[in-house]
Amino acid sequence: MLQKDEKTTILLTGASGFIGKYFLDILKEKYSVIAMSRRSGTEAGVPFHPNVRWVQWDIANKFTYNEVMGYLIGRGGVDIVVHLAGYYDYEYDNNPEYKRTNITGTKNVLELSKHLDVKHFIFASSLAACSFPLNGQIVNEQSPADANFAYARSKKTGEDLCLEYSKYYKCSIVRLAAVYSDWCEYGPLYQFLSTWLSGKWDSRILGGKGESAVTYIHIYDMAHFLLRLIDKTKILPQCGTYIASPNESTSHRNLFYIATRDYYIKAPTPVFIPKSLAYPGIIIKNVLGKMRLVSKPFEKFWMLKYIDRKLEVDASYTYNILSWQPTPRYYINRRLVFLLDKMKSHPHEWHILNEAATKRKTHRPNLIIYEQLVAEQENIEYQIIEIILAEENKDTYSNFQKINPKELKIDISTKYHLILASVRSADRSLMLKYFDNIVLQKYAAGFEPDELKSVLDVFDRIITSVLGSKEELKRMKQDIYDYVSLTIQLAKDVIDDVYENLEQRLPEVELMGLTKKKKKKKLQEDIKKLSTFYQEFLEGEK
Repeated sequence: MLQKDEKTTILLTGASGFIGKYFLDILKEKYSVIAMSRRSGTEAGVPFHPNVRWVQWDIANKFTYNEVMGYLIGRGGVDIVVHLAGYYDYEYDNNPEYKRTNITGTKNVLELSKHLDVKHFIFASSLAACSFPLNGQIVNEQSPADANFAYARSKKTGEDLCLEYSKYYKCSIVRLAAVYSDWCEYGPLYQFLSTWLSGKWDSRILGGKGESAVTYIHIYDMAHFLLRLIDKTKILPQCGTYIASPNESTSHRNLFYIATRDYYIKAPTPVFIPKSLAYPGIIIKNVLGKMRLVSKPFEKFWMLKYIDRKLEVDASYTYNILSWQPTPRYYINRRLVFLLDKMKSHPHEWHILNEAATKRKTHRPNLIIYEQLVAEQENIEYQIIEIILAEENKDTYSNFQKINPKELKIDISTKYHLILASVRSADRSLMLKYFDNIVLQKYAAGFEPDELKSVLDVFDRIITSVLGSKEELKRMKQDIYDYVSLTIQLAKDVIDDVYENLEQRLPEVELMGLTKKKKKKKLQEDIKKLSTFYQEFLEGEK
């Protein structure tokens, strides 16, 4: 077991998401953080930091559960879990991802936390889990999670699971308001602003009387709310529900006036569409969208039930127990001008960030391919070795056939784990860096470039054949090419580059000693670690 960091260790799921990335940036200065996500840290654009270890795991995948648990125990365990990972979209249908990620995934993380003997589990729920109150009523910490649509039901199940697991450790359920940043990054608000400020035919339309209203919380306040929950761990009840939100909601009408007045100097007069006309309006926009005469509309039929409904909140209990309140200057009414400034000054970045926030990926093809590669590892390695050792191939693989069988298996397994690492992380630089270094050792051992490249061709041929025979991968030929074949081709290019520049790179006397630079057994262990949690390996190399 590795020695545990003296700092409190935080396990942060959903670390590559909107809230997760921002919160990670704050956490890393004070705590030791194990950041967890389906994406790799490199793919998520998270820079290296000595206090951060990145674990790439799809929380709904039981296949690698024990592997992840072993790694976390090996690192000395975890003190507090902040569970931000979750799925949502704006379709209102029963997407299977709600059950897979929001329910099964949450259960996996709760069970993992039990084995890690954590002190505090913080679960990100949502105010959307609660039904909109009737006029004059409010939502508070005691309100039931009784909204009846797929996302809300999945969050209710998550809250119920937290209550069940609170017998093992403290559980804090956090019902979030709509979280936004100075770049917006909240789908509905982005769509509103894009429409109102477009100057198009529908830019002045507001549903009903424009009184539809929810509460908004800035990402700065959201992050500091979570920090306060962590700091208050010792005094919090065994299981509690908290609301991360201001006590005031903001209507569409109010947002429209603020946005258009700032953008146009003088706000245009809105056109209010009665609820009875909104339904055919959405039908018309959908028809025009299918004809590609206009963009596909963001508005959905389910949104009609919320026209002129207000989500009124009273978070007084949360404010008192945490000694926390949202910062007035970050209220949406005051902060909206900052969003508009970003929109006007950096339009390209604005749209890229917000389109990414609006579109949700339900699966990642590299992880599907990775899982199949792990399952077929023994079969694929056996086929590769059989081809290399075949009598008819003794001229093609003469140097590989001179290696004793055990060492050959280590060599093939090492390369296979590099492919696993590259596929899992969607980061080809891992494979290329390895070959940039190891080719010199192969040169010193008498290998020619054609022999090294020919073995990689065997890898490509066998892997493509085995994966291509899988029914679930038949439609992923391009993905297999992108993640496997193209990576292998680039590794072959590295081999050519190294051999072509060999004389300039290293004097002959140093080449003679290269085979002694690193023990092969240690190299194999490092590559296996790299293929599972490759950031950990890279950090050790810095």
